[in-house]
Order: sequence, then C-alpha cells, then structure tokens
Amino acid sequence: MIPGSKQWNNQRRWILALWLLAVTVSLVMPLVSIEALATTMYSYVDEQGTPVITDNCNTIPERYRARVRTTDQISTAPQTAGTIQERLLNLGGQLRDMVSGAAPNISGLSPSQSEILTYAGLAAIVLLVAMNVSKGQLIRLLALWCLIMLGLATPILMYVSNDGPMDVMKSKAAQIEKQRQDRTQQIP
Repeated sequence: MIPGSKQWNNQRRWILALWLLAVTVSLVMPLVSIEALATTMYSYVDEQGTPVITDNCNTIPERYRARVRTTDQISTAPQTAGTIQERLLNLGGQLRDMVSGAAPNISGLSPSQSEILTYAGLAAIVLLVAMNVSKGQLIRLLALWCLIMLGLATPILMYVSNDGPMDVMKSKAAQIEKQRQDRTQQIP
C-alpha cells in the first residue's frame, strides 16, 4: 500500500480503533470482573441455647471458643459499586505513581508545573490526532472543544500548582504580614 492513499488511511484508522479498543478493554475488564469472595464464619451455641454466628472471632467470648465451629463461605456475587470505586482509586494511584517519574523536569518550572505541561502536551497531541483521523464531525468538534478547554485550563493549573506563582505570592504576603505584625508589636 502507498502511504497517503485511501486504503492506507483506512488501514491506519482501523489500527488506531483496534488499539484504542484493546486499551479500553484491558482497563475496564478487571474492574467489572466477578470475583469469588471467601469469608470465614464462626458459630457457637451460648448458655441459653441460642446459636450465634459471626465473622469476627474476636467477638466470641473466651468461654465459648473451645466449642466454635468454623465454616468457609464462598460467594460469587458480582462486585459492589464500592469495590469497583476502590479498584478505580487504586488503579488511578498506580497510574499516577507510574507516570509521575515519566514527566521531565523543565528548567524554570517546578516539578508539578513540569508534569502539568507534559501531560497537557500529550493530551493535546492525542486530541490533534483524533481531530485529523476522525471523519465524523461530532468527534472533530468534541476534540476541538477539549483542545480549547485544555488550552484555557493549562495556564490556570500551572498558576495554582505547588510552587507556582500563586504559592510564591502567598508566601511573600505572609512574610510581609509577619513583618507588619512584628513592627506593630515593637511600637510602645
């Protein structure tokens, strides 16, 4: 195939679509999987003859511990929303840890500003590719809108980031205020 031909462009679109599908599936599938959860249950009969069942062996009184029966329960219930949320948070933390060292330190910028600028640049590249590869007007418009929002948000994020201009101005204002208070305390 000749680069620039219609067949070449179609093949590139299919490769990109399959690659995006594979990445999405590899990120989403572990989150919605059904896991077998095992829980150990403890049971005993108290002095009144009432059966007591618990999943915490520390709540069993000492006098009944010799008569405790243990049972392992296996549940294949789907994950709850809380568990999925926890897994998403863990995945987000793992991704953040993985890419935190990937951003280069740009001279003249703090490390957090360097990360913001690097990730904004990568997002801009992805959005530009999406705009140029896509034939659909809606996707092109959405990518353009995201690109404009990224262009507006990046300077703001860099301004309010750790060790950014806002932090510097706050620390200078705090120093000036402290000097003013020291001077007012020295006045008799």
